[in-house]
Amino acid sequence: MKFKILFLFLIIPIFCLKAQNKVEDYLGISGPINLGQKVYNLAWSSHPNDMYFKQEYIESKENINKYNSMVLIDFVKGDFNLKEVIDRKIAELEAMKKINPVVNYQILENNGEYILDFLISENSKDGKEILIAERNVYRYKLITNSTNNGLLLFAISQRGYKENIDQFFKALKTNTAKLIETVRTYKLPDIKIK
Repeated sequence: MKFKILFLFLIIPIFCLKAQNKVEDYLGISGPINLGQKVYNLAWSSHPNDMYFKQEYIESKENINKYNSMVLIDFVKGDFNLKEVIDRKIAELEAMKKINPVVNYQILENNGEYILDFLISENSKDGKEILIAERNVYRYKLITNSTNNGLLLFAISQRGYKENIDQFFKALKTNTAKLIETVRTYKLPDIKIK
């Protein structure tokens, strides 16, 4: 069961449309989240089973289905080996990289946490155009306390679309290190599952 939940947690939920359901703060961190001089508000949440919680935050002017920048906070209850989690995520990205040359990543270790910075894309059927490019900086941390043991993912996701893809890649070259540092130094919220 734990493997199934972990597998769900590791799958990149890229380019899917989300129905606007009732948004609930499952983790006790409704926001807003101030990150990199932007203010993100809770816009979507999911709690598909007893173990897994997911919350997404966007700026007030953004659309959850076509965002430019989003903060994600996921939490999975259980005991995990952080290195194994990262290795599975890398294997997933390596498999994607075999069929998509845009896919790229780097991994950093920081005081028992991991940061995974990766780029993925959705391309046209003929492979000649990038329709959506997505850069993600994922910060993984094990949570061990008397109330909640599990794996916390704090992340920022940035997207470029067909109409602005050149500007997206240009900005990517200039702010790579800055975004990693912003995510690395962010004071992670305490998880208070309701």
